Amino acid sequence: MWQHTPVSIRGWLLLACGGFGATYLVGEFFGSPLLPAAELLAWVSLAAYLAVSGRGAPTRVRFALAAGVLILGAIEASSLLSTADGSRTGMQFLTPDRVPERSALDTASDAVRHTMPALVAYACLALAALFLPKRRTRTSAAVAVAGIGIAVIYVGLEIWGRDGGLAAVLAAVPLLLVAVLAFLVAGRTPRWIPTAGLALLGLAALWMLDGVLDRVHVEPLVVFLDPGMRYQRHESVAVMLAAPVGLSITGLALAPAIQLAAAATITVGCLRRRAASPPPPDASAPSGL
Repeated sequence: MWQHTPVSIRGWLLLACGGFGATYLVGEFFGSPLLPAAELLAWVSLAAYLAVSGRGAPTRVRFALAAGVLILGAIEASSLLSTADGSRTGMQFLTPDRVPERSALDTASDAVRHTMPALVAYACLALAALFLPKRRTRTSAAVAVAGIGIAVIYVGLEIWGRDGGLAAVLAAVPLLLVAVLAFLVAGRTPRWIPTAGLALLGLAALWMLDGVLDRVHVEPLVVFLDPGMRYQRHESVAVMLAAPVGLSITGLALAPAIQLAAAATITVGCLRRRAASPPPPDASAPSGL
């Protein structure tokens, strides 16, 4: 009885992670959170699953997974606390005579600064899968080629469609590198579970590109916009915010769900133990009796 207890604990923790994630998504979809801390509880459940299931995993796999999951959980905890204490300030506008002259590198650095912790966590999760035994399959290779192609084309179209200059290119580079890393690792992973998780991880990295490019273009006019707000740039330099309901469904809610699904799938795939094959029969053993 005792030897089956850890397995049941792992199962319950995964169910808790999925249940809290679904609770968060449903609440965001209807515009009324069912449980404000649902997303944070999902990360706590995943971290607990990692602590229980990772004891027999290689050290570097376990540490890389722990770093990725804990960083993403800490990001959500910080966001939840900042929302609870009302520290988010909305929008602050700068008048033209107060807009400083900035280099493309400085603008790109400020635009991507808020996404760097998540990108570091994504890289840690990808490295955890990289430490698994290497065996390329046709499916994983196809996922890698398709993913890298989609990532490069998508980033190029986004920058070109926004008339992006050097600052936009520099800001997009870290996200593109992390996405390419995720798809490359997916191409050398023999197990389909971490391959699927790495594909989701690459999509999660690309999902942040829109907000990063928004900050590149908006920053000369607006020093802060609530995360997820969209704008359109006109000759009159007017800033237009999109409807919060549609954005909540398509962006703010779906992006954390993809991020959680990617981390959970990679964690399960890296820690999943394959059933040991029975030992071959001993040729020296007498047959018959």
